[in-house]
Amino acid sequence: MNKDNYNGILGQLKAIREKMKKQLEEHFQELSANPTPKRRQKLDLKVALIREALADNYKMIEKEKNKHDNE
Repeated sequence: MNKDNYNGILGQLKAIREKMKKQLEEHFQELSANPTPKRRQKLDLKVALIREALADNYKMIEKEKNKHDNE
């Protein structure tokens, strides 16, 4: 894999990660505003999904770094 492609992939993964972190922060702020029980349930689900996606994103970043280091 060439360096430009590697940097492009890492850049995209990191940009996605930052967007997810921002969404997570927004959901936490809304949760702290004491929403209705139905809205709270929806936000809790979104937070759980974003956390899972962030974990997957981190794994993909590490995988790309390891793949690049082994070339």
